[in-house]
Amino acid sequence: MNRDSGFTLFEALVAVVLLALLAVLLAPAIRAVSLAENRVREHVVSREAIGRLETLLRDSVAQVQPLPGDTGLGAVYGSPDGLSLWVRLPASGELARLDLTLEGEDAVIAIAGSGAFQSGPQISRIAGVGGAARFYYFGETERRDALAWSSHWEYNHLPRLIVLDLPPRNGTIRRIELDVPAQASFDCDFDSGYGVCLGGG
Repeated sequence: MNRDSGFTLFEALVAVVLLALLAVLLAPAIRAVSLAENRVREHVVSREAIGRLETLLRDSVAQVQPLPGDTGLGAVYGSPDGLSLWVRLPASGELARLDLTLEGEDAVIAIAGSGAFQSGPQISRIAGVGGAARFYYFGETERRDALAWSSHWEYNHLPRLIVLDLPPRNGTIRRIELDVPAQASFDCDFDSGYGVCLGGG
């Protein structure tokens, strides 16, 4: 007796059951791989963002420009969630104010100088820094008789160290430490309204 070649209904049902069982067994592994890929992607994005932020901070702190004492302004003003620096722009020599504010997961940077006041400050955003990031400052106290850490910096003199504590990742503490270089005195007539030298060097 000849049989037509092919699967019986029973064989097809067994194959479907086996495939379903295989899919159930593989689903957790596929999900774990997907989650691991997302974590790696987030880690890379966060690392790139922190790298850009660190480069910006290091370049800016290296250009910090102390202001004359009679202006009543400090070259560095800081709080836990923000930092303001008066900097000398390397390309133009222009004096500009850089404001960095931590907003949620992002860092918002605004730079305003005499050339930028016509159209307002230049604003950019670095996403993915982390919501628990905080600034701390180390330097001489107001009377300049001791060294101390502070979460605010409101003095006319420069701090010695600025630290940005970042949210821990995988149990690892991350921070950006910035040494503030000693700068030469400011030797010009300073117009605080426009942030420019009216004369001198």
